[in-house]
Amino acid sequence: MSSLSENEFENQLFRCCVWTEHNLKHKVYSHCTFEKSDFTKVNWTSTKFLECTMHKCNLSLSILDGCRLQGLVFRDCKLVGVNFGKCDPLFLSVQFHHCLIDTCNFSDLHLKGTAFVQCMIRETHFSNANLSEANFSGSDLRGSIFHNSNLSKANFIGVINYAINPLSNALKNARFSQPEVLALLNHLGILIE
Repeated sequence: MSSLSENEFENQLFRCCVWTEHNLKHKVYSHCTFEKSDFTKVNWTSTKFLECTMHKCNLSLSILDGCRLQGLVFRDCKLVGVNFGKCDPLFLSVQFHHCLIDTCNFSDLHLKGTAFVQCMIRETHFSNANLSEANFSGSDLRGSIFHNSNLSKANFIGVINYAINPLSNALKNARFSQPEVLALLNHLGILIE
């Protein structure tokens, strides 16, 4: 593993790192893998992650202001209180598989085709976001808010605990499974017996 004082890292494996509350601003990680590491409260401001993978990492309360997340894959990670809305929107490309995403913010982002597969997504904001063709399959969306977002062609098969208002979000050709799809009617003020 390279020293934290270096600024550019390529094809490296970072395993079992504990960098809580470190300042890791203005770094470049290209084709790197991070495993079983704790990055709680790390300041990643203006850092670039290019085609990297985070596996079983804790990024809770991390600061991603101005970060470039290009081809970044999160697997079995814990993300609590992370504001993805402050990332560099240019080239933004992320995937989440089997992650805990709690009280995060994805508002105002272009996330077309983004995978949020089999994740626990709690109390998270998706306002004014382009989530067309996003894949939420198998996820739990308890308490998450979707407002004025494009969810057309999104996959909600097997998703539970969502409260999506069809009057304030675009849902054309979005896929839902039964009986959970009935939750879409909650915002219409009708009674089902």
